[in-house]
Amino acid sequence: MPALFPVSFSMAYTTLRRVYLFSDTYGRSKNPFLQDDADALISTDFRSFPLEEVRREFDIYGRETITEHMLRLIFELHDNTLKSGYTSEEVKADYRKTHTGIFINAAPRTSKDNGAPFYLAIADGIRIVTTNPAGLATIKTRIQSIHRLNNDKNPIYGNTEQFRSSYTAFLLHPDHGIDLIEEKLGDVIPDYPEDQWELAYVDRFGNMVTYTSDVEKQWKVIEGSADKDGMVKVIVGNVSQNAYLGTSLRDIEPGALAIYKNKNIDIVRKWMENEDSYTRLYRSSYLQFSKPDVGAKIKIAE
Repeated sequence: MPALFPVSFSMAYTTLRRVYLFSDTYGRSKNPFLQDDADALISTDFRSFPLEEVRREFDIYGRETITEHMLRLIFELHDNTLKSGYTSEEVKADYRKTHTGIFINAAPRTSKDNGAPFYLAIADGIRIVTTNPAGLATIKTRIQSIHRLNNDKNPIYGNTEQFRSSYTAFLLHPDHGIDLIEEKLGDVIPDYPEDQWELAYVDRFGNMVTYTSDVEKQWKVIEGSADKDGMVKVIVGNVSQNAYLGTSLRDIEPGALAIYKNKNIDIVRKWMENEDSYTRLYRSSYLQFSKPDVGAKIKIAE
């Protein structure tokens, strides 16, 4: 029999205050210039309006792996809200009574199964419903438990239901009351490869955010490959470009393509004064690297 996911009295009365829905069904362009910038919007929600109710929807068709960046960001924002030096203890106490819900759906039908099953992962103050538990690898240590919805028999939808995602965000509610099957974290969430470096996100200006689990180790490789002018050859996917080593966006020369540490490692082209909006996007790092897919592997040419 499926294990019943227990709902405690305190959980049932904790507010699901912030809801972020990522799905390949909402219908938008995969072009980051035409998409809402999820990073900027969600950061503003936590930093400026931590107690406001919010629900946002983001289409991820063709860029499904941006959700891994968004998960890391939300956990970071959650931690920072609890440690904030500019909000009162009363606000922090009220914030602790709330939950953030994250829904991730990308389950194409490529076999006779009814898509990948949905999983519910629980962390402190954060609930995640996803069809891709492997995408939780970089936040694996923060997950307290993970449960799976029976894909063939459950009270939410039948085993031929084509629009499962319109129902299953219901599991974000702490008091959902649905029987779920408990899983072992290690069985469904893999470890993130230690030496992997990849494109994690592209913002609406074409700046590229990358991810590696050991930033300092990767940065030493980058610094060790720089020539006497402080330039390195960066390869993103199959495209290479020369980029200057920078210390921050502020210190980069206008017009230069640069790479610098910014929590993780960013690859950006700094704007020049008096450039029009089209030129800024057209010369962005994203276009200079020929519009790489999120998840593209990155390395430094030797």
